[in-house]
Amino acid sequence: MKLKAWLKDNKDLFRDNDLRFIIKNINAKEISLSSESDAVLSKEDLLHLDKIKQMYIKGVPLSYILGKEEFFGLEFTVDSRVLIPRPDTELIVEKALELINKNNLYYILDLCTGSGNIAISIKKSVDRKSLVFASDIDSGAISLAGVNRELHKTDIKLIRSDLLDGFKPKSFDLIVSNPPYVESDNINGTLNFEPKAALDGGCDGLLFIKKILMQAHKYLKNEGYLILEIGYNYRDSSERVISQLGHYQIKEWIKDYSDSWRGVILKKASS
Repeated sequence: MKLKAWLKDNKDLFRDNDLRFIIKNINAKEISLSSESDAVLSKEDLLHLDKIKQMYIKGVPLSYILGKEEFFGLEFTVDSRVLIPRPDTELIVEKALELINKNNLYYILDLCTGSGNIAISIKKSVDRKSLVFASDIDSGAISLAGVNRELHKTDIKLIRSDLLDGFKPKSFDLIVSNPPYVESDNINGTLNFEPKAALDGGCDGLLFIKKILMQAHKYLKNEGYLILEIGYNYRDSSERVISQLGHYQIKEWIKDYSDSWRGVILKKASS
């Protein structure tokens, strides 16, 4: 069967980006997606594509079907133990790299690391030497982050920890975190395939955001920074918590590719 025939039969079933990702990752990796392509799919390719299609119809996220996802120009192994990396989180990494390089930050922590995508992306992209830690409460996530550490040959330090309990006070120049922040009632659809522990931020989505805000300043060095990813509608509620605690100066609110609020950069307040 030719590629253009398979594409014609299935173009309405898949989202365009998903279709491109599928074709990129089947055996015939150099096949063009052009509908004019005369490339012939092998029997193995067709069987693989049919298996993918059946799982896709059931709602299984494509990243889990293929066992991989692209993030910050890198490919990460993913499965149901971890949250699927999202493109908007790349903005958090970009802001972290700016801070690290501008302020010569050395001790970095990726809190709630999941697949390790933030920590590994920082380690591979930073312009200066840095010591990068990655922590998660879930042993499965730590194990998979280890797989990605080996895949990318990066020297990040993996620590299993309930938030910051596994670390000493005043350990870090920068803490970066994409914590669980989905409201409990909004975990539905394809999100049901992802680990609830990596998504569920309680009834208002702020459960872990508040916990991190209450703890992180103790683990930051003087002049240290905290970057938090947040829900698109959490700016006002997060700002109230930050103001009430008084532990941080707000340096910048981060917008995502949809022009929605997606994160905040905080600096530890002078004691």
